[in-house]
Amino acid sequence: MVRRFTSFVGIDLGGARGKTTAVTHLTAEGGRARVQAVSTRYGGEPWVDASILDFVGSLGDDLVVAINAPLTRPACARCTVPACPGVEDCVDPAVVWLRTEGRALAEDAGVNAAAQGGPREVSVRRSLPQARSRVMPYAHRATELVLCHERGLLPTSHVGGAVGLVAARADHLRRRLVRAGFSLHQNLLEVSPQATLAALFDRRRARGYKRDADPWQTRAAILEQLADLDFAPRSRMAREDALSNDHCFDALVAAFTAYLWARDGWTLPPGPFADDGWIWAPPR
Repeated sequence: MVRRFTSFVGIDLGGARGKTTAVTHLTAEGGRARVQAVSTRYGGEPWVDASILDFVGSLGDDLVVAINAPLTRPACARCTVPACPGVEDCVDPAVVWLRTEGRALAEDAGVNAAAQGGPREVSVRRSLPQARSRVMPYAHRATELVLCHERGLLPTSHVGGAVGLVAARADHLRRRLVRAGFSLHQNLLEVSPQATLAALFDRRRARGYKRDADPWQTRAAILEQLADLDFAPRSRMAREDALSNDHCFDALVAAFTAYLWARDGWTLPPGPFADDGWIWAPPR
């Protein structure tokens, strides 16, 4: 199912003051994604929510916005039940998934780590109860467990990332974008540049574009291999900005993820992900 969008904005969202926020705009032209602009500033100032809304509002209706930040909160944070029945008795679909499939994924990951001599030499006997206690609906979302434990696209440090300052800003920005006509999973996507690169290439390169001794070279090699991506003449220094600044590079990959989502017709998997959230990455 090809989606007929022609304009894509990728946002690497930072804290509320916008100093670590970057935005990329690319368009679909002739079967390719063409970068039009990459920037850490708008009108000479850091990107804040008002400037993001002003920018996306200037691009027309044929637009997808992809954000590298959690766009949904964990199940407990969304819950409106005044008296909690407890995790084991909760009937919320996301909580049911977490205590069944989610726990199973975490426990399997613990067993595999122990069998392979994983971090800290965790024993199988200790890993199982720890996995049970780790998967909690006030801190975790189903999509994080899928991308980390089932697909291996994200490290365990990303599990539980839907809380904190950036997550709070992302939740506020999502609601502002909904008022502006955007809808989650329709033309507003949560993405992870690291997960996208791990799916397209491998986990080593997904880590290396930030951690390598020469990340500029790693990023340049990645761009060279993205055959469906190029830079418009009017983009000026966009390529150099993306290569030299990891926030700009993340914003570029976020926008490219949205382009692939539209071009290839990715769909939500079965499960509680429509409400609980889904981090879009290239499918298997």
